[in-house]
Amino acid sequence: MNIGDRIRELRIKKGFSQEDLAIRSDFSKSYIQKFEEGQREIRSSQLVQLSRGLGTSIVDILNGTDYRSEEFTLRNIEFREGFKINFDRKFFERKILGELHEKYNSYCKLEKLADSIIIFQNPLKNFEEITSKKHVEEAAKILRKKWKFETTPIYDLVIFLEDLGVKIFEVTEDESFAGFSCWEKNSPIIVINIKNTDIPRRRFTLLHELAHLLLKFRKGEEYEKIERFCDHFAGAMLLPYEALVEYIGDKSSITLEELKRIKSRYGISIFAILIRMVSLEFIEWEKYQEWKELYYSWKDKDIAYEDTERVSRFNYLLAKGLNEKLFSKSMASQLSGMTISALSRESFTTEFTLK
Repeated sequence: MNIGDRIRELRIKKGFSQEDLAIRSDFSKSYIQKFEEGQREIRSSQLVQLSRGLGTSIVDILNGTDYRSEEFTLRNIEFREGFKINFDRKFFERKILGELHEKYNSYCKLEKLADSIIIFQNPLKNFEEITSKKHVEEAAKILRKKWKFETTPIYDLVIFLEDLGVKIFEVTEDESFAGFSCWEKNSPIIVINIKNTDIPRRRFTLLHELAHLLLKFRKGEEYEKIERFCDHFAGAMLLPYEALVEYIGDKSSITLEELKRIKSRYGISIFAILIRMVSLEFIEWEKYQEWKELYYSWKDKDIAYEDTERVSRFNYLLAKGLNEKLFSKSMASQLSGMTISALSRESFTTEFTLK
């Protein structure tokens, strides 16, 4: 079924005429007619309007259709290692696409209204193709230097990336699904699953997806190899080589307390620390397996990483716009999907007087 037929089907089920739907979705009747007959491409922003007019979700409109739009194209949707496909993959893609359509368009509209558009700059755009772990280490080192981290820990990773222009969206899916990344025109997008409450894993996923966005790989490179490179990049960004040397040096052993200290400072899981050590050849693979087994006996003595890594820029722009009267409360309600009273309850309209 094409998307025009699906819109007609939903309209008839709702008991709407083409004119009714035109009024409800702020289109002319001729637009609705052309949409249904496939004579006009439906852009992502128009898809949002149609979903509101039909009183249904974008997912419901996309379900069973072959919708394609050059305006908004998800690329690099990859189901990461450990993701169990217990349902129709196409349905899952449509579901995520539907959620992103609305969130992305609201985000872009809010940025324009708040005059806060950020153009993302990729510091690695001229970096060579990645063919080895050495290349990955070099890329991570360059990026850390460009972003002025050098060898220090990266705190509040989500906020930092949002302020650079990376659009990060949250979904709640099966815990085995970590996330994915894509480009929309020149905007990098990362989707993370907040059902995963392990914050170091969430941070690792963010940087793994960032690698997919920033690094160049050889055409036809094996998927598994690219994934290993992206994992290596995430580890190098979280825990740079020089920092690991400071903790390990020429030592022949390391205690759980030392590993916990590295985890607490750099926001990287103990497993990821061990993998980093074997990748950089501080230890042999056999020793890693031995330490991994030992970790299971330590696990109940592990510590949680004290951070949240939650998306916040959208809410910041919403509050900024309301405070500076850049748009109305009804517009804020439309963009956020929250009622006006809910916006007040969530403190979006609370002001602290400076003068």
